[in-house]
Amino acid sequence: MIKPSLNLIKRSSWPWMSAFMAAILAISVLSFVVEVRRAQGAVAQYFAIWEEDIAKSLLVKQDSTLLDKILGQLKEVHSSVAQVSVKPRDGMCSFENDIPITLFSLPAGQVQVCYSSADLALKTVSSPIFLIGIFLGLVFVSFGSRRELLNRLQEQKLQSELDRNKEISEISRQVAHDIRGPLMALTTLTQLSHEMSHEKKELLGLAVGRIRGIAEDLLQRGRAMKQEDQSVAQSANAKKTVQGADVIQVADRILKEFRFSYPNIEFTWHQHVKAEKLIVPLDEIKLLRVLGNILNNSVEAAPESEASVSISLLDRDQNWLLQIMDNGSGIPEDILPQLMEEGKSFGKENGNGLGLFDARKALQAVGGDLQLRSRVGVGTQVIMIIPKITAHTTAKIS
Repeated sequence: MIKPSLNLIKRSSWPWMSAFMAAILAISVLSFVVEVRRAQGAVAQYFAIWEEDIAKSLLVKQDSTLLDKILGQLKEVHSSVAQVSVKPRDGMCSFENDIPITLFSLPAGQVQVCYSSADLALKTVSSPIFLIGIFLGLVFVSFGSRRELLNRLQEQKLQSELDRNKEISEISRQVAHDIRGPLMALTTLTQLSHEMSHEKKELLGLAVGRIRGIAEDLLQRGRAMKQEDQSVAQSANAKKTVQGADVIQVADRILKEFRFSYPNIEFTWHQHVKAEKLIVPLDEIKLLRVLGNILNNSVEAAPESEASVSISLLDRDQNWLLQIMDNGSGIPEDILPQLMEEGKSFGKENGNGLGLFDARKALQAVGGDLQLRSRVGVGTQVIMIIPKITAHTTAKIS
């Protein structure tokens, strides 16, 4: 699992913190303006109630007692009121009300009300608008920074996988290069050995051919990964021409190998299709590798006595079915769904979990699939579903 570094967390959170601070500033300004309007409105509304009485007392009675009383109560009307004056004040006031007093449209005076900026700021930070804005901003920043962090972690993971694939590619190329020497020796041995029977020579030649094919496949994959980036490699794989293989010939060849290598196991071949040659949309090397891996699993699970493995070729609608059955130890039902995942194996001390995963991936790449059925103590059935060649796939097969 990839652990996020401190720098990665800082890079992912910094833009969102900047956005959060900008949002806080905007919310603060909005809340402050609302509080100023609220204070001015409360004072103006209070004066509107007493305006006629104040005007009569000033114009008719020439008495300012009522006005003085009202002015003294303005602090109780709104706590932000800092200073009140009937005449124009000396000095500046950032936030004020100029309230005219009239009677029958006749001016009776004017009151100037000044508000405290500090008190308005205090009311701003405790207002519902500001608090709700802060809460929503924190939620937004938390969600956004978390999403950004996950995206960066995903990028880091993809980069790590790409680096790993490049490393594996280099190892594959090196392995493929290094085994060419022993391959040449084996090839020479098959040509020079006069004491070896024809059957043994044929089997040795088949084995050498398989190894050579695997080596060439590894080399080609390594070159493709070295020369192309991931996107180009995917595009090239999608357009790659498929070299069709004769499934009957491949099955005959690989059965000869396994019969020779495991004489105590009975291998049977059931061809329920009347044909001498049957081309399927899979490369021969890939088909040999897939079938060989499945047979290796059957051999490893075989009982000590009366072990048997059968291969059957069946015709089913739009697909060919290549069915491999053994009478081995079987696999528990709860383990079966996991076995076609990468790195998952069962009953093997040194299993790497690549055989069935690679087989399914190869079949799905041509529109097929792999099915697995098993019962403990009875055996295992592996079904390779290979699509039949149509007009569409014929164009891809050379």
